[in-house]
Parts: sequence; structure tokens; C-alpha cells
Amino acid sequence: MAQDIAYQSATGRGNVPVSETRPLPVKIIGLTSGALTKSTVTMSGASDVLVAADATRAIVIVSSTSGNASAAIDITGGTCALDSGIPIAGGDTVQIVGREAQSAMTQIGTTTQKLTVYTGA
Repeated sequence: MAQDIAYQSATGRGNVPVSETRPLPVKIIGLTSGALTKSTVTMSGASDVLVAADATRAIVIVSSTSGNASAAIDITGGTCALDSGIPIAGGDTVQIVGREAQSAMTQIGTTTQKLTVYTGA
């Protein structure tokens, strides 16, 4: 049975609007542009660090600034390869939130290609 994700079930059959006081079973995080740190990673053609592990991090946003190149990231911090990582095509953006955002991550892409990385707690 499909359910509308904008509502959560209450006692009985009634529905109530989702809010911060009545959330769906997800973590609500409040970020502002001031809470994000921006960095640029220039790739070398070999697997290398994207971000180090950080137990306080809540979000990682990775954007490919190259319009015509491919990159990949590995959110487990292992050796990254284009055919086994999370692909990021030119101009694409990937957002990682929650516990997964806390791990070390690696990247790979064409030499001199750049990724813009935003992190926040």
C-alpha cells in the first residue's frame, strides 16, 4: 500500500502534517550557507583523498566543475576507480548526509579536473 510521504500515520487512521514536532523517521538537520566550508580538489588521475573522516560532519556536497569529464567518489574511503565508485559526470552534484558523510572519502578523475566540495556540521 503506497503512502504519501508528506504525511505520517497517527493513532488510528487519521493523518497529521509532517513537521519538526511530528517528523517522519528521518534526521532533520538545519544548515545555513554559513555552516558550510568550501574547498576545491584537483584530481591527478589516480585514487586520492576527497575528504578525511570527521565524526562531527553532517553533510558533504560534491560538484564536478568540468562540463565534459567524468569523476567518481568512494564514500567508504577505499581505493576509488571510475568503474566502481559513485559516478559524477561533468556538471553533476552529489549530496551525502548523515552518518555516511562522516567517513573518509576518496576520488578519481582526469588529471587537472576539479571537484568543488562543501562540508558542514
